[in-house]
Amino acid sequence: MIDPSSWPVVRWTMPARVPDDDAERVLAEFDALLQRGERFVVIFDGAERPEQSPQFLRLYKDWYRQRRKELGRWVAGAVRIEPDDARRKAVLGKLMNAALAAFMPYPFRVAASEEAALPIISRWLRPE
Repeated sequence: MIDPSSWPVVRWTMPARVPDDDAERVLAEFDALLQRGERFVVIFDGAERPEQSPQFLRLYKDWYRQRRKELGRWVAGAVRIEPDDARRKAVLGKLMNAALAAFMPYPFRVAASEEAALPIISRWLRPE
């Protein structure tokens, strides 16, 4: 699900469902990335949200709230890969919501492909 093998680019393929038994493990994997103390970028693909995973969604909401400051410090940005034009526009529409944008502690973009996201990722990872 979370693949840090191309650090500082991390790929997170979200399944449609995160089994209850895996929910804490998945969040612990992301915690390990934050604990590295280095800036990184996340590339999301797969399901937009694991809607059939109430345990994971509940834990994630609390986890996110507790780590918002750390996420803003270490996550240089996130890109959602959405090859389908209509779905990409729908995700972009959600991101334009001012309330959601204000809640995000890091930049979030949507791209048609990983290749299209590379210039954005490179910009985010430039030394400050």
